[in-house]
This record gives sequence, C-alpha cells and structure tokens, in this order.
Amino acid sequence: MKTVFILQEYNKEKKAGKLWSSLLFLLLILSGKFVYAQDPVLPPTNLGLANMYDGIAGKPGFVYVNYTQAYENHQVNNSNGKNTGSDLKINSLLSMHQFIYLTPIELFGGNLGVTVLIPVVKITATSQNGDAPAFNPSMLGDVVQGTAIQWSDKKLFGKQFSHRIELDVSFPIGSYSKNYAINPSAHLYTIGFYHAFTLTINEKLSVSTRNQFNYNTHIIGKEDKPGAFYNGNYSVEFALLKNLHVEVAAYYLAQLNQDSYDGDNKYYINQYGIENTKQSVFGLGPGLVYLGHSGLLIEGKVFFETIAKNTTQG
Repeated sequence: MKTVFILQEYNKEKKAGKLWSSLLFLLLILSGKFVYAQDPVLPPTNLGLANMYDGIAGKPGFVYVNYTQAYENHQVNNSNGKNTGSDLKINSLLSMHQFIYLTPIELFGGNLGVTVLIPVVKITATSQNGDAPAFNPSMLGDVVQGTAIQWSDKKLFGKQFSHRIELDVSFPIGSYSKNYAINPSAHLYTIGFYHAFTLTINEKLSVSTRNQFNYNTHIIGKEDKPGAFYNGNYSVEFALLKNLHVEVAAYYLAQLNQDSYDGDNKYYINQYGIENTKQSVFGLGPGLVYLGHSGLLIEGKVFFETIAKNTTQG
C-alpha cells in the first residue's frame, strides 16, 4: 500500500487548485541482487505524486511544493508477476522538495518554466530470516532539473484544456556507495520527456494525465544499463464542494526494452538464463483534496499496487 500526502504552498496570485505539480516519485524497489547481482533496476520515477489538475498552472511566479510519501511493500514478484514468497520488506519515507519558477517569457504560445526537485528519503530493509540487503543510511536522492512550456486556458473539443511539456534530467549526485545493495541514488543519468494535461469536462468533473518516456545511461563505473521505460499518472476528479474534491487516481510503469551489459541486451539471457528483465507495476486508489485560502492545497492519496513484475508490490 502506498500513501501519499501533499502539502503545497504556491503563488498567492494563483487560483485555488491551479498549480504546476511535481514530476518525480521516489519508488524504492528490490535490489537486483535478489535476482542476480548483475541485473540493474530502474531508477526512481514519478508514480502517483502528480495526479489531480496536473496540467494546470496559475500565473507566472515562484512555487514551492512538498510531497511526503510512505511506501510499504507486501511481496516480491518475479518476471511472471508471481509472488516469490520472500519475506523481504523494503520500506521508505520520502520528503520531496520542488522549486518552480513559471516565467512570463512566452515560447511557442506558452510560458517557459524551470524546476528543481530535491528528494530526501529514509530507507529500511528487513527480513525475518536475517538476509535483508544492506541499505545506505544517507538520505539524499538524485536531483532533477526540468525545463517546461506551459499552455494555460486553451480549448479542446470546446472544453477548457491546460497542458505542459517538460524535459527532465536526473543528475547522479545523491547518496551512493558500492558497499550497499540499496542506495537513494541510482548512480546514473536519466533523461525524461513528458506531456501532462487537464481537460475540464464541466464545473465538477475533470480528467488529468501525465505520460513520460525515460532513457537511462549505464551505471557510473559499470557496464550495466537499465532499459528505457514509460511511466504514466492518471486521475478523474470530481468536486464535492467548492473546497473539497475527490479523485480516482492511478499510475503505471512499463519497461520498454531489456536491461543490457556492455551494450548487449541479451547478456542476462545468455549469461544467467534470465529471459525477461523488464519491470512493470500498476497502482490504483482514491484521493481527497482540500483547497484552502492563500494558495494552500492539501492532497492525500492511497495506492494499492498490482500486476507487478520483477519488482516489489505494495
């Protein structure tokens, strides 16, 4: 089960509920050593942090967003999506700090924006049989810098439509040590590109989604390279009251190609007999949002994961 609480204080000139959301979700997954030590895992990404009104932004200005997320895994799944029976528990508590500046500079009919995300995460790993992997006690994750173009208050099918494109680069400057099986840093560069939008159906109903594609470099100092992957966030939002909204939210991750070693994407098949190194997971759950005064927004969500492959499910 994944529980997310979001506390956002944003530009006072912005209308309530209209914000430029975060892009990164720090999902801590099973270290590759529990399949084979040489098999890399995907880096952290945004799964479920940005859902409601994701495509909407207010007027140009500075924004600070804080995300607090707890993750608890219930089982470890193999490449067929079956529970391995492992009693390993890898849990985390994340505090993500995002700094945004939506500029008044116009580009291609939208506003140019820049953002920096700084994750701080506490990791724990336990096992009843005492075989839990060593985890890095340091807490700084990899910093992400993004450059975006935001289009606000456009029309699609005659409905209000706001959307954004963004190019992100994850820099491997977080806490990492080869002495640990699990680290806050992925120790590689990730380049991501996404499109997010919010379509307002009527005064009470809206739909939001974010679709992102990511390319990974090889792990620094190694020849291991995780495959490229897709991750998406989705939300259907309904206004119960002026200041109280509910949502059905979801996320999905799918690795697009096999992991590789020294440029060989058949290495793990030939060397270890691992026919499929691709990871995937789907999460679904409810959310509740309170829109306060002076630009305050509080959002809480709970996600239940399913159909996980080559990773934990929680």
